[in-house]
Amino acid sequence: MIYVLGSINNDISVEVDRIPNKGETVLADNYSMGLGGKGANQAVAIAKLTYRPKESGPAVKLIGRVGNDATGAELVRQLNAHGVDTEFVRSVNRATGTALVAVTPKDNRIIVYSGANYGITKSDVDEALEHATSKDTLLCQLEVPLYIVDYALRKAHSIGMSTILNPAPAVGKLPDDVYYNVDMIVPNETETQILTGINPQDAQSEAAAIRAFHAHGVQFVVLTLGARGVAISDASSLSAHIPARKVKAVDTTGAGDTFVGALAVAYPHVGMYSFKEACKFASRAASITVSRRGAAESIPTAKEVYELYCNEIPKQKKEKND
Repeated sequence: MIYVLGSINNDISVEVDRIPNKGETVLADNYSMGLGGKGANQAVAIAKLTYRPKESGPAVKLIGRVGNDATGAELVRQLNAHGVDTEFVRSVNRATGTALVAVTPKDNRIIVYSGANYGITKSDVDEALEHATSKDTLLCQLEVPLYIVDYALRKAHSIGMSTILNPAPAVGKLPDDVYYNVDMIVPNETETQILTGINPQDAQSEAAAIRAFHAHGVQFVVLTLGARGVAISDASSLSAHIPARKVKAVDTTGAGDTFVGALAVAYPHVGMYSFKEACKFASRAASITVSRRGAAESIPTAKEVYELYCNEIPKQKKEKND
């Protein structure tokens, strides 16, 4: 079982040609509203990207909070529809978290109101992980209080669970205790620079940033570098760069969450992939997400990723023979 501790937001997205300047108003080309938040998105990614018979039950349990309002109830309904176990999603007397997303042809800008997401307690974590074992995985991000993330990682580590941290959004240095309880860290370029002071803009700086994370005791480091692909290291024999698959990007919202969720599915929980193969699987899944609009609804299924992989095999073999 994969447990996800994280945020649940109502995403309000607009598509614009560019971000407005100070005091300026721009007109949006499109508008949408729906399920979002890093915790919810990653939980949905895990549910959709897991090969699992329906009779086996959900593959992922989400630990989070929504407001005791109609919006919160609707987001829980959508999570259930995607196959996420919401037993440990509780309502609190705050407004449901909300994210305002401006999508441009080049990137996106996001403003988050945390709301109910900051109502998660240590008791929520204790209850959710009561029956967890060393065969399970805990995945966390930073859209809920850091002290709760720290507590959950420490508890999971004591159980022997595999732990993955997507340090997003990164707002400053992380305590050493957090690193100590993390098996795998998955930051993007901005988060890497905030956490290590190193901007991973080329092979040399990527390697330096990776060494900085290893120095904190993290075994598996995965730097997501957007169009430049992914830099990975396992602190021993493996150090590799995985190029991004070239696709026409429509909306990058949710791509990082798809990658992280896919990584949690493929490694180390299931053991069906090596670390490098798991990162390739995650990269392929994210490449499908950016070709679609929206967040949770843009995440592909395991079948879609598998079909994409199979279609690429003949081309890869041909290139190798050439």
